[in-house]
Amino acid sequence: MKGVRELKRRLKGVKNIKKITKAMEMVAATKLRRLQDRALATRPFASRIESMMQRVAGVADQLVSPLLLVPETCTAEALVVVGADKGLCGSYNSNLFRTLVQHLRAAEAEKRQVRLYVFGRRAQMFVTKLKGTDLKAAYPEAVEKLDYRTVKRVMGQLTRSFEGGEVQRVNVLYTRMKSMASFKPTLQTLLPVPRPTVGADAPTTDYLMEPSPERILERLLPRYLEMQLFAAVLESLASEFASRRMAMKNATDNADGMSQQLTMEYNKARQSGITGELLEIIGGAEALKGQ
Repeated sequence: MKGVRELKRRLKGVKNIKKITKAMEMVAATKLRRLQDRALATRPFASRIESMMQRVAGVADQLVSPLLLVPETCTAEALVVVGADKGLCGSYNSNLFRTLVQHLRAAEAEKRQVRLYVFGRRAQMFVTKLKGTDLKAAYPEAVEKLDYRTVKRVMGQLTRSFEGGEVQRVNVLYTRMKSMASFKPTLQTLLPVPRPTVGADAPTTDYLMEPSPERILERLLPRYLEMQLFAAVLESLASEFASRRMAMKNATDNADGMSQQLTMEYNKARQSGITGELLEIIGGAEALKGQ
């Protein structure tokens, strides 16, 4: 009966794992709904303010704000990496890290220094293991608990670095949720503010702005940049929990299938053991009759 005891122990372990993965799936689903509502509520405002700022930047003089100036050469850039604090979320972290490594290699080939600003403990652990990386700042706050005030402070540091000439470009690397089952690492440029690309056949429109484009840019550019970074954080959080929910659901389904298979093997082993014991009893009884 040793095989039966071993199968019983394995079956109990699989059922315990199934309980854990099921609980984690439910927790991730609950948090996902809340984060998805925040991300979806923020996306239209972020898209609208981005469109408006590009329109204003398209008619304003670049000399109005240093945030609009496109440097002739880029020797240093700041890269904000929004990762995860925990694992067990499928390929979420690995896809993000793969994109980060590709970007760092491309920058190294172009002889461009990359200064990293990292959110998320998993991303921080990965960056510290990379050789030759310039980790400028690693924020200890959990990504899930990041608020607009923290993002505003970080964006202020990045803006001052850009205005002071320490970096000539500011990018953010995050995971964008295309659907509940599709997540794509995305590299977005924050500074200099991208100007609208107008095709040769596209009609040009004159806008009457009051106050002047200069005043609009002065007041709204900081809010626009903060909103873009905050939207990237919310998108990453929603993608992380959607990926974790899907990974835990797959793990629960696999545990359920394994539990059924082990149950069948356990029943067969138990039945075989009982049959063997009955044969021994019958054989012993027949032997006693022969005496």
